[in-house]
Amino acid sequence: MNIDIKKDSSGVTIVYPSGRMDVVVSSQIEEKLNSVIDAGNHSIIINMKSVDYMSSSGFRVCIAALRKLNKYGGSLKICCIQASVRRIFDVIELTSLFDVYDTEAEALTT
Repeated sequence: MNIDIKKDSSGVTIVYPSGRMDVVVSSQIEEKLNSVIDAGNHSIIINMKSVDYMSSSGFRVCIAALRKLNKYGGSLKICCIQASVRRIFDVIELTSLFDVYDTEAEALTT
């Protein structure tokens, strides 16, 4: 799992995980997200275009980040979810919990 992070010109932090978000790498992702949030970045987009698998531990990390951001009045948006991962989001009804967008541009403008 590789995680790239960039800051958009509008101040939004965009996180780019790639590979599998499973139990093996979830703690790494959670540490990275927590450090981003603790550094004062409270508007975050997770771009999932390069995530081809997500286990329950990956979903737990996203939910934990959302809860932490909510405490700060921040926001977490998720975009570019691959079809196989999107089906899981839909089945466990997480699309209603998160702000989900088809494209990064869409997530940045709403």
